[in-house]
Amino acid sequence: MALIRYIPLRYKFWAVNGLAFISTLVLVLVAMGLELRSINDTRQEQGRELLRLWSGAQPLTLSGPLRPILLDDDDPAPWVQQLLAAAQADSTWLDASVAAPGGDTPALGTWVSRDEPGEGRAVIVQAMGYAEVFAKRAPVYAAAVFFLMLAILFGSQALIRFVDRHQRKLQTMAHYDVLTGLPNRLLAHDRLQHALEKIRRRGGYLAVLFIDLDRFKTLNDSHGHSFGDEVLKAVTRRLQVRCRSEDTLARLGGDEFLLILEQLGSAERAEQVANELLELFREALILPDGREVFVGASIGIAVHPGDGLTGDELVRNADAAMYLAKTRGRNGWCRYEPWLTEQAMERFELERNLRRAVERQEFRLHYQPLTTLDGRPFGVEALLRWRSSEHGDVPPDRFIGMAEETGMIVQIGNWVMQEACRQAQTWRKAGIDLQVMAVNLSPIQFLHADVVQQVAQTLRQTGLPARCLELEITEGALMQDTDHAEQALLALRELGVHVVIDDFGTGYSSLAYLRRFALDKLKVDRTFLQGLPDSASDAQLVRTIMQLGQGLGLQVLVEGVETEAQRAWLAAEGCRWCQGFLFARPMSATALAAWWPTDPPTQAIPDWQPQPA
Repeated sequence: MALIRYIPLRYKFWAVNGLAFISTLVLVLVAMGLELRSINDTRQEQGRELLRLWSGAQPLTLSGPLRPILLDDDDPAPWVQQLLAAAQADSTWLDASVAAPGGDTPALGTWVSRDEPGEGRAVIVQAMGYAEVFAKRAPVYAAAVFFLMLAILFGSQALIRFVDRHQRKLQTMAHYDVLTGLPNRLLAHDRLQHALEKIRRRGGYLAVLFIDLDRFKTLNDSHGHSFGDEVLKAVTRRLQVRCRSEDTLARLGGDEFLLILEQLGSAERAEQVANELLELFREALILPDGREVFVGASIGIAVHPGDGLTGDELVRNADAAMYLAKTRGRNGWCRYEPWLTEQAMERFELERNLRRAVERQEFRLHYQPLTTLDGRPFGVEALLRWRSSEHGDVPPDRFIGMAEETGMIVQIGNWVMQEACRQAQTWRKAGIDLQVMAVNLSPIQFLHADVVQQVAQTLRQTGLPARCLELEITEGALMQDTDHAEQALLALRELGVHVVIDDFGTGYSSLAYLRRFALDKLKVDRTFLQGLPDSASDAQLVRTIMQLGQGLGLQVLVEGVETEAQRAWLAAEGCRWCQGFLFARPMSATALAAWWPTDPPTQAIPDWQPQPA
């Protein structure tokens, strides 16, 4: 069986049936030898019986299936006389050579000895040669061989079909992705090596596009793996539309795809293909149940020979370029640059240290006050900080994205919410008039299936009133899965928790969806304040966002207030709540407790908490 698998399919029939014919021939020869041996054994036994009768024992009739021949003592056949003489002279008469009529060597059949009055001794002799014995049994052998060959013929065909089917199944499992039917990493590597060999002989360009779906883990965690599988199948169908016959589209695992572009006329052609793929992702994916899903992708490009000489180099460099595309805002592409190799090593080191940070509990929280426009605090926002034992303080913009991509953000985010609520309740018990503890939820954390249960459990464990907890969620998180977002927001409102749209104006959200969501407040992103009050366009944009929020019944807080001129402009526009370095920077829990004013305010603080509808 092990040898057959290496024989080409067109030769397998003859190989298997040739072996079968040889095997059958050997079996027939063995059977014939055993039959002849049986005949010899029978002849020897009958010879011994003849000697016993001839020596004067009692007359005995031995019956048999063969025809007897009657011979007289007066005229015995010459060959019988020779046989009788040999039998009388030598007890091992079977070794004697006796010639039968026709020249055949005889085999003794049945002998009968009798005495009748007046006739003397007579002998009934039956002798048959080997050829005659075998001739009588030849039809049996022929039939056996015929049916045996038929059985082997059809059996070998069934065996070949079974082996080929089994080999194809094993080959599919070893070289193709079970879910999408695309080539897997192993087959993609083989095809890439083959493509590189052709390029070296013929010249030209070859490109590797590393495609990674944006925030796919969020969809997978929020809807389950079956939903994620359907999304991957839909993405596969979408990508296959763009592929040429000479291209190879493979799934490396998870939400990672590899596209090998052969026979390119220029390196810039790979960039054009990347733009075409991004256009495909801007259209909604239609799942079998009719649901529409929007999924983005980040693409890294590496072109042979400039960006790598071997297959491993091209894939590794395209992977590094893909991560650069993610850091630049996702849903885009980047071409490999030599400095990305060093960045990829730093990224690997960062991920390793981040996992250790979770185990070593190296994270801590700082708190930035939320204030009225005149600087009176009413709440704080919890901000995550990481002090690495190896690298010191690591900026959030360096590790938050990594935590989201690796899925560690869920564990980290749950810890942030637990610690922030615990600290808020501690301050409240100490007499600090803290109305709001704002906690950021990452898109992955918000779209997780048990986000509402996690919030409720945190409130029970810490004892913090639900009205004091404020969850800040980005527009992008709301728009990734509107059905889940709507249900989760309603459940959070039932708990009494307030929800704020963070960084409003940066997520391309739909106003129609914003009206559907159970939202309480919005925060104007700090980027819109950078040109205030000098930039007329920035001023008009901030004014419009504030009016929009008020029109939707949402309370508006402006973050990023850093100058007195910005504060004055906001006051003139009717802004009541803000956050920024002008009033306070993020600080530790101990520092904030010392900073918080102990004297009661001379004026009532505007109620940041909206009244229930």
